[in-house]
Amino acid sequence: MSGSPPLRLLFIVDSRFPGFGGAETQALKLAFALRERGMELEFVAPLVNDTQALEEVYHGFRVARVNYPQIPGLRSLALFVNTARHLLREAHRFDAVHVHVTHLMAAAAGLVRRRTGLPVITKVSGFYEFEGGVLDPAASGAPLNRLIRRGLAGVDHVQTISGQTREKLIAAGFRDEQIAFVPNGIDTREPPPARVQDGVLRIGYCGRLREVKGVHVLLDGFAQLSSQRPGLPLELAVAGDGETREALESQARALGIEERVVWHGHVDETRTAPFYAGLDLYVQPSFAEGLPNSVMEAMLAGRPVVASDIGGNTDLVEDGRSGLLFACGDATDLARRLLELVESPSACARLGAAGRRVIEEGYGFDAVVDRLLELYVPPVLDAPEAAVVAAVGEVGEPDRRT
Repeated sequence: MSGSPPLRLLFIVDSRFPGFGGAETQALKLAFALRERGMELEFVAPLVNDTQALEEVYHGFRVARVNYPQIPGLRSLALFVNTARHLLREAHRFDAVHVHVTHLMAAAAGLVRRRTGLPVITKVSGFYEFEGGVLDPAASGAPLNRLIRRGLAGVDHVQTISGQTREKLIAAGFRDEQIAFVPNGIDTREPPPARVQDGVLRIGYCGRLREVKGVHVLLDGFAQLSSQRPGLPLELAVAGDGETREALESQARALGIEERVVWHGHVDETRTAPFYAGLDLYVQPSFAEGLPNSVMEAMLAGRPVVASDIGGNTDLVEDGRSGLLFACGDATDLARRLLELVESPSACARLGAAGRRVIEEGYGFDAVVDRLLELYVPPVLDAPEAAVVAAVGEVGEPDRRT
């Protein structure tokens, strides 16, 4: 409404922020899109280590960090309680809370939701929730998980970004009326970039380097492709960093492809577009995904995508129409699909253009922001009131300012 004060939003990112993961990157890009609509935003994140300040300004957004004692066995509970205290103290400054990564901080927001009066939307981003989190069946009986689920009963909406994730949320006992399908958004205003020809056929991956991302499968598949077409000037560009990088570099040496693999390391979110522009093909070899930003960005750039046939990837890629799928974990099948594209420039062009249309028609920020604004408006609650922490009291906060 014209003349109304701007909506004041608090974004909580339950991981290191700024960070280079999909959840962190998407939260920042969404914040840019909302700010363009006139919203006011601030971020809250945990204080991960002493290299971070308790407060800073990042891309024009205030970022406050929740301090908590790093005591083994107690730090998770301390983060939970101190997040609740932070929200109770700061609630009067905001109109709604949007949590990115459904874990401890989301549960804290849900537990004090009645006290703060702030609508709480929490997003299931993918990896974090499926490995040891609220959607990991193996962790369902853990005391911490039970505390998290108790808190999440009080949130207004659980944002799911893929059809498969919605099914998992229902199976895990979340209420149907809690679940809201709102996919990741992306800025579709720029046209797809032209590929500067340099005589190299470049295949790329962008994301974390950890086991669940399946980059070891990509290396095996790329090695098989290289042996099948030894005279072809192939390069594998890997953007990202993480715990498996050293093992992956050793694997590349053992496969004899180390001279064909370029390790770009962490690529800042402002430099991802040039990375995709330099590719001919993009591969997402993951074993688990929410709705991968990297696949969306590659498709937006008009680059054909080859992805593992898992939920999240299959929400974006329809095999043979907007990209190609391969059997998850099967390097030989990946090499086969890559060879199909390498030998057919026309298929590359067709799939790249189709992938671009998928993103333009279904994932532009305008539609995503419109849907989220409906969720940010305070609803009339009919869910059972969640129990509030009996004493959201003082938890020691050692001085860790930098």
